[in-house]
Formats: sequence, structure tokens, C-alpha cells
Amino acid sequence: MLEDYRRRTPKSRELFERAQRVFAGGVNHNLRTFGLTTVGAYPPFMCRGEGSSLFDVDGNRYIDWWMTHFSQVLGHGHTAVTGAVAQQVSLGTHFGTLNEAQVLLAEELQRAVPFMEKMRFCTTGSEATMYAARLARLFTERPLVAKARGGWHGGNDTLGYHLKFPFSDDPFYNGVSFDFNDTDSVDALMERHGNELAAVIVEPVLGAGGGIPPGPGFLQYLREETERVGALLIFDEIITGFRFCYGSAGTGVFGVQPDLVTLGKIVAGGMPLGVYGGREDVMSLAAPGAKGGRWVGGGTFSGHPLSMVAGLETLAALKTRRDDYETLNKRGDHFRRRLNAVFEELGAPALSTGTGSIVFIAWLEHPLDPDTPLTATRLGSAVDHARLDEFQARLIEKGVFGYHGLGAMSFAHSDEDLEQTLGAVESVTVEMTGR
Repeated sequence: MLEDYRRRTPKSRELFERAQRVFAGGVNHNLRTFGLTTVGAYPPFMCRGEGSSLFDVDGNRYIDWWMTHFSQVLGHGHTAVTGAVAQQVSLGTHFGTLNEAQVLLAEELQRAVPFMEKMRFCTTGSEATMYAARLARLFTERPLVAKARGGWHGGNDTLGYHLKFPFSDDPFYNGVSFDFNDTDSVDALMERHGNELAAVIVEPVLGAGGGIPPGPGFLQYLREETERVGALLIFDEIITGFRFCYGSAGTGVFGVQPDLVTLGKIVAGGMPLGVYGGREDVMSLAAPGAKGGRWVGGGTFSGHPLSMVAGLETLAALKTRRDDYETLNKRGDHFRRRLNAVFEELGAPALSTGTGSIVFIAWLEHPLDPDTPLTATRLGSAVDHARLDEFQARLIEKGVFGYHGLGAMSFAHSDEDLEQTLGAVESVTVEMTGR
């Protein structure tokens, strides 16, 4: 398997051999093996991005669905973004001080997400969710933060648990979980821990757990239940923010307003950034010298000028395309239907999940009842991880690069990209099923 990939990627093979001598597992993010090591191969080393394409060090082109962990909704190398970064580099990379661009970016974010009465910038999504959880504990004077099983909120100890089925690991700190789209699971959580809950944190669309959209009324139910027990509701919109609409998906698409929100990825156009913000009475605890406050936020690279100017240009470009989001979402929905039609026609045990421009694919050990709401537990119990890794590896060999089966569509993906991707999926599915 992957004989053609090996033949075309000798530099990547050599680099990965060297990487394994200096990095644990050869990578600096566990996902960046992209399933290739489990099938006895190695990941490609990329050196250039352009629009919807990536190019590796051996000169091979790939249609990119990973899109920098879903950050590049405008596509790679957007000229306004790269131009702003280049201009800022000529003035200096970072000063460890306040800068004008951070105020301008925060003002634009506040216009786009009005319930962010106050906010703070940090460098990563992991920091943003960690600080949001810490603020919730300070504000409520309660210990527990609940999360959805399968929800990924970064690598911090506060929220880095119950990531993969069967969700049997213990949290490092005070944490509990529930099943996304399962109100009975939420009821059990509230009955057992409601008086101890500082907050519930949830992605409006469950990301790593399967790209699962919320069922009718589920986010509203979380809003009502958190208010009832006196807990804060935190929306982690590091993936969903500015992906489905210009601003918050929680309010703009699903009509539910949280107390706090975290943003990142798209907001900085491929540069490092985390944002946490929301109610002023909660965020005031992060202010220097605040009564009852604690050290909540900082870091050498917070408010980094390169991230600030990249974010400003990204939001400016997205603002001009705010009416195009509907088309992007419809394209994603239609493409998932076409993928599932291929799997059904070939009798393949595979399923494309997601919503709007999020397009995931899972290979399954057993079929799922389409009439039962999809949860991370139901999907996780059915996923055939070995076949999914093989599927992704074979797609990469055919020039389609992604993760979670596929990934996320951008404004830069052309109709030709979609047709080539669909053809590659069909070809790989035939290879794997023999049909």
C-alpha cells in the first residue's frame, strides 16, 4: 500500500526520519501524523500553500481540506493578509507592549460579536478555554466545569479529558461531562452536580467528536439549564466562529447567547491567536488588581502584532463576503450528500458527517440508526479507526489532504477541487471495498 506515495515523497521520508530523532513521535502535534504512521508510512512535509492547495517539499500538490486546522476559510496566501504581515515584519515582529492593531481588532470583533462586552487576547485556543474556565470558577466560586464528551477544547489540564470513546479517562482537575445532543445526559449532570457547576463549555458544533451539529433546541436547553443552576455557559467557537457566518455561530446561526465565548483560528487568518470574552461582570475579574480576581491571562506573545494585523485583514475580507456564507454552507451540505450517495452506492461502511462547510468522513464497524440523534458516544462506538486511517492515507496518496476523514471547505475551494475530491473518495472506496 502507498507505493506511489513513497516513490513521490523521498524528501518527506528523510525529514520524518530526522524528526523522529528530535521530536517525541516525530511530530509537534499528535494529529500531524494524519494516520499515515499507523499504516507504516510517514506524513508529508509541506512548504507552500496557495488558495485551496498545499505543496510538499518534493513538489507534489494536494487539495487541502485540513486548511491549517480549519483556520484558512479564505484559503492559503490571501494577498491582503500576507501583505499586512509583511509590512508589520518590516516594522518589527513583537515588542511585548500594547499596540494599536490589537485595539482595532478587538473593536471589530466586538462589532461582530456584540455580547463580548470585554475580551482578552492570548496566543492559543488552549489558553483561551483555560482562562475562560478559570474566570467561571472565580465568578461563581464553584469548582466544576462540565464539557461535552468528545469535545476538544485544547491541551490544557482543565478540559483535556473525555476526548475519545469510551471516555473512560479521569479529568486532571474538577470536571464532569455529558453527551452532546442528549438532554437526558444533561439532566443527569444537573441533578448530580448542578450546585457545584461553575460552567458548561461546549462547541456549538461538536468538532473533533464528529462535526456533529446541535439537534433542535439542544443549545437553548443548555442555556436554560445553566441559568437555572447558576452556572455560566461558555461557547468554544474557536472552530465555529466566523465559519458559518460573520461572527458567532452560537448567536448568528443557532440563536443562543452564552455568557463567555472563545475564538481563534479563522479570526487570525492562520496566525497564532486565542480570544476569550463576554459579560463585563465576569471579564472584570481578569483586570489588574480586580477585587476577587486572580492572574487570568498573559503570556509573552499575547496581542502579537503579526496576529493582530493578519486578523484585521481577514475580518475585513470576510466582512465583504458575509452574504457568501450561505452559499458556502449550502455547498458543504450538498457535497456531504454526494459523498454519502457514493458510500451508499458502493455499499461502503462509511458516513460523511458535519454541517455547512464542515465535511468529515467516518468509517464504521457497524451502521448507525439514522433516526436516532447523533452523539459522540454513538459515533465513537462505531468508528473503525484502522480503516479510517487507511482511507485518509490513500486519499493523501491521490492528492487529497485532510483529517477527520476530510475536513473543512473554504471560499477558495473550486468546483474542480470538489469533483477531484469526490473522484478520489470514490476510487479509494472501491479499493478498500473491492466493489
